[in-house]
Amino acid sequence: MLSALVNKLAEYLRLLAFMMAVLIGVQLPGFIQQYENTLAAHLAEAQRNLAPFLQDARLHTNGDIQALIQRYQQNPDIAVRDGGDNIEQLRQRVDYLANMAQQLQANPVQRGWYVLAQPDGELFAEVRAAYDYRVPLNGAAIIWGLCCGVILAAFFDLIIGLFRWIMPVRRQA
Repeated sequence: MLSALVNKLAEYLRLLAFMMAVLIGVQLPGFIQQYENTLAAHLAEAQRNLAPFLQDARLHTNGDIQALIQRYQQNPDIAVRDGGDNIEQLRQRVDYLANMAQQLQANPVQRGWYVLAQPDGELFAEVRAAYDYRVPLNGAAIIWGLCCGVILAAFFDLIIGLFRWIMPVRRQA
C-alpha cells in the first residue's frame, strides 16, 4: 500500500517537473530574443558614441583610431590624456559587444547555450529584470519547451532509478 502511494507520488512529481520544464522552455526563445535586442541596443549606442572619434581618426590619423587614442594619451594636458583613456574604453566596449553579437549568429541551440551559460552578466541582469513572462505559441517555443520537459523528465527518471537501485524495496513475506 505504501509502495503504491510512493509510486503515485513519484509519478505526480515527475509530471510536475515535466510541466515546469515545458513552461520554462517555452520562455527561452523570447528571453533569447530580448537578450539579442538588448545587446543590439547597447552596441548601437556604443557605436554612436564612438562615431565622432572615428570621424576624427579619418581626418587626422588616416582612419587609425589607435593612433588617435595614442595622440590623446600622449598629450601633456591631463584632461586630454584622460579623454584618450575614455575613447579606448569606448572602443573596447564596441569590440566586446560586436564580438558578443557575432556569437549570437549561430543556430538556436548554440544561441541558447551562449545566452544561458556564457552571458554578459550586466546585460543578462538587465534582460531578466525587464523580461515579460509570456507563453508564445510558435514552433521554436514549443520545441524548446518539449526538449526541456523531456530532458528534465529523463533526468528525474534517472534519479528515481538510481534511488531505487541504491535502496531496493524490501518485500515482506
